[in-house]
Amino acid sequence: MSNPRPPFEWRLLAPRLWPTWLALVLFWLLAYLPPLRRLLARGLGALVYANNRKRRAIVETNLEWCFPEKSDDERARIAREYFRYYVQVILDTGLFWWAGERRFRRNIVLQGDEQLARDIEAGERIIVVTCHTLPLDRGGVAFSADYPFQTFVNRSRNPVIDWVSARRRARFDGLVFPRDGGIRPVVRALKQGHALYILTDEDLGPEASVFAPFFGIPRATLTTPGRIARMTGAKVYTSITYYDEASRRYVVKIEPALEGFPSGDELADATRLNGVIEEMIRSTAPEQYMWSLRLFQTLPDGSPPPYTMKGKPGSGPRPRPSIES
Repeated sequence: MSNPRPPFEWRLLAPRLWPTWLALVLFWLLAYLPPLRRLLARGLGALVYANNRKRRAIVETNLEWCFPEKSDDERARIAREYFRYYVQVILDTGLFWWAGERRFRRNIVLQGDEQLARDIEAGERIIVVTCHTLPLDRGGVAFSADYPFQTFVNRSRNPVIDWVSARRRARFDGLVFPRDGGIRPVVRALKQGHALYILTDEDLGPEASVFAPFFGIPRATLTTPGRIARMTGAKVYTSITYYDEASRRYVVKIEPALEGFPSGDELADATRLNGVIEEMIRSTAPEQYMWSLRLFQTLPDGSPPPYTMKGKPGSGPRPRPSIES
C-alpha cells in the first residue's frame, strides 16, 4: 500500500511561514544538545506555568476533578511537572524527527511487545489504543520503526507543521491518515496488515461518543476502536508513551491484548478502555498526561464545561461533580 505522505508545495515557502522554518531549524540544532534541552525545559516550563493562566486553569481544574484524594500541594506539584514535560517534549521534537535510526532507537524503547510481535508475525489484525500523554506521537513512530503501523493525524493551522509532521511521523514507512478522512482507508490498511495506533480519550461531542467513567466522572469517549475491531476481527492492545527519568529515554509500555473485546456493548467497551487508560496514567506518569486538554468539555447533563470559554454562559472552574460511576 502506498504511503500517503503529503508532497511539498511552494506555498510552504511564503514569507509568513518563515518564522516556522526558523523554529524548525532551532529544533534540529537542539537535537544535538540534550543537556541544554533539559535545562531549558525546567526554566521555560516554570515560566509557562507562571504566565499562561488560561492553560494553567484548565490543568488545575482537571487535576482537581480527577484527583480529589490528593492535597492542593500534591496537585500543584503535578501541574508544575506537567509544564516542564510539556516544554521538554516540544524541545525533543528535533531528536525524533531528524535523528538517525540508531540514535532514534537509543532514545525510545518498546516495552512488553513480545506477544504483539508474535501476533503481527502470525498475520493477526492489531489495534493499539493509546492515550493523550505528551509524547504520544513518539509512540506511533516507534511502533512503525519495528512493525507495519498506521495512525491518524489532526490538521493544524500551520501548513508547514502539517507537512513536516506528517512526513516525519511516516519516516519508517508508517501510514499517516488525516483524522477528517474517515475510517475507510484505515480499515483497508488494517486488513492489509498495517496495525492501527489510535486514541479514544478525546472529547468530540455527544454525537460521536458515549459517556463512560474516567477518574470517576462520566466523560464523552470515542467508540471507534470497538467498532473497527468488530468490522475487522482485530485484537486490541493498549499502550502508554512517557519519558522515563531513570533511563533518560522515552518508553512505549504495551499492555496485554484485551480478552473478550469488543463485547458488543459500546458503553461497556468504552468503560473498560477508560479504566485501563486511567490505571496506566496513575501507575506510570501522571505528570505527563495532557491535563491541558478540556477533558470534560461535554457533560452528560448538558451543563456548561468547567473551563472558562467564550460563548458558553456559566462555563468556568467549579468543584468536581458528586456523581460517581
